[in-house]
Amino acid sequence: MRDCGIARDLLPLYQEGMLSPDSVEFLEEHLRTCPACRAEREKLAAGPVPPEEKTEKAPELERVRQKLRRQRRRTAILAVCLALALATALFARLTERHYFPEPKGVVSVVSEPGSGGKVLRFAGNVTGAEVSYQKAEGGGSAVFLSVWWTEWDRLFGNTLSEMPAPAGNAVYFSPNNGTDDILLWGRDQAPGGGVISLPRLALAYYAALALAALAVLGILALALRKRKCGPWLRRAALVPAVYLLGELLVLGVNTVSYSLARDFALILVTALFLYPALLLADVIRTERQRRKLPETL
Repeated sequence: MRDCGIARDLLPLYQEGMLSPDSVEFLEEHLRTCPACRAEREKLAAGPVPPEEKTEKAPELERVRQKLRRQRRRTAILAVCLALALATALFARLTERHYFPEPKGVVSVVSEPGSGGKVLRFAGNVTGAEVSYQKAEGGGSAVFLSVWWTEWDRLFGNTLSEMPAPAGNAVYFSPNNGTDDILLWGRDQAPGGGVISLPRLALAYYAALALAALAVLGILALALRKRKCGPWLRRAALVPAVYLLGELLVLGVNTVSYSLARDFALILVTALFLYPALLLADVIRTERQRRKLPETL
């Protein structure tokens, strides 16, 4: 036991190569016959990491891993939201209706043999048609026919060949471009002037309201940026901003619409995908500014 005590005192010097030849001979002779001292020498040779270093580095590494996982989740969500917004805008552009400006070479009226009824037949590049009714003078009705094509239908080869002819006192072809509707058959309901199918202008008013709201919220967010409400005002300003961006992606700079319900719904869907993307971008920007703040003080 006395030799074990001496041997363990010599082990650190043995590891450093600082023992005399006699001491080395004594220690190696003892290690050949003492398993406990051999285990102690192996433990010293392994050089274990001090416990305090382990306890300091483990939480730090875990924080780094959590931060990387959070950044990956945010990046994935941001990418998905932007992709969905762009996909919705692309779908809106592909399904946008391009109206034919005149009936010549586009639609013809054919009488069905035997029945006496009429059928509308369309050219091969027509992909859709729609009729709307209005009360006419004398208690009758006026019918307005719109004919269009879309990139989406042409891409998949969808065409419209014929449809039953509408019944009314007068049937008009609507160019949907601000010019007079063209009488196809029946008694003209406006002999003194043309009938015009007007576009809906509501989207222009919505865009003006969104622009005004963005200006007000932007000014408030800038003036109160150092207050607690500053970040909330900035994120509230994103709501009209994404609506304007959605309208720009869906319609471009044009704010008139002949399909108001469809266009407005697609704008809202695009904006709903854009909002979380811009919100995440704002959160990431804010966190980066906070990390840089101590360096500038």
